[in-house]
Amino acid sequence: MSSYNDYNPFARRESHGSRPLAAYRLLAPLSWALVVVIGIFYSIHRPHDISNGHTIWDQFQRRFTAFSVNTVAVGIYWILLLLSQLNYFFHLFSKDDAIVSLAANVASHFILNNLFVFAWILLWTRNHFWPAEVILIAHFIHQHVVFWRIRTLPPLSHLSVVAAPYAWTLITLFWNGAVAVHKYTTAADIAANVFIWVIFVIGAIHVFSTADDLLGYSLSLLTLGLAVEQYDHKHIPRQWIFAWVIFAVFFVDSLYITTTKYSGRTLFLQRTAEPESSDAERAPLLNDALPGPAATS
Repeated sequence: MSSYNDYNPFARRESHGSRPLAAYRLLAPLSWALVVVIGIFYSIHRPHDISNGHTIWDQFQRRFTAFSVNTVAVGIYWILLLLSQLNYFFHLFSKDDAIVSLAANVASHFILNNLFVFAWILLWTRNHFWPAEVILIAHFIHQHVVFWRIRTLPPLSHLSVVAAPYAWTLITLFWNGAVAVHKYTTAADIAANVFIWVIFVIGAIHVFSTADDLLGYSLSLLTLGLAVEQYDHKHIPRQWIFAWVIFAVFFVDSLYITTTKYSGRTLFLQRTAEPESSDAERAPLLNDALPGPAATS
């Protein structure tokens, strides 16, 4: 009899049939192209269906908040992210069945992630900030689930499909929320000084509990952009100082995690055990996989 997992596109499988795999290989690049095209279009043009719409970048500059990120940093981040996702397609179209299986297990999540980004852009450029916040909340919950369920991707695929989108969603959740609230009071400033540490706590828990330096580097770049933008304006007391401290902690700790990984040690500087001889044939794949337990679907 058929089970629920047979029809669940988010279920993880050891192998995938030809039809689901063909669908993933079609829809994943199309969803990526959708984000690229819509991102470029709304970076240049305002929405034509409303009179008070703005481009993505105009909207960033017009609505400064306690969580605004430097637009240069945002641009660099998205260029690197979209380019890195091309490597994911290389894995999805690989001739190695093991690699294809890993890539296919996250394909539906990748497609949904792109649809969330697409919806957010449409709402953001049309000043629909509260509906955009709802989209970001759903997006964040989805990325949170993906982060903890999918821990076996090769590093660059993990960065492009899981870590970098998750870091962006976390920062944008607070950024968009501050725009939606649109308050410039002493109470709002105090709240901003508190919530910037909420970003740090959420990010730190994920980075340190899984030794995920790639998420750490993603958060480092975004919090660097946050620090630069807050320093340029200095509109909210101490916010720029907190942002610089958070950036420094993320970056230094990410470097430390990277050093321990490539020196064959744990975060507590203990040497990791050598793989069993029975795992010899799987060693290349295991060496590429990220540390952390893989949950069952």
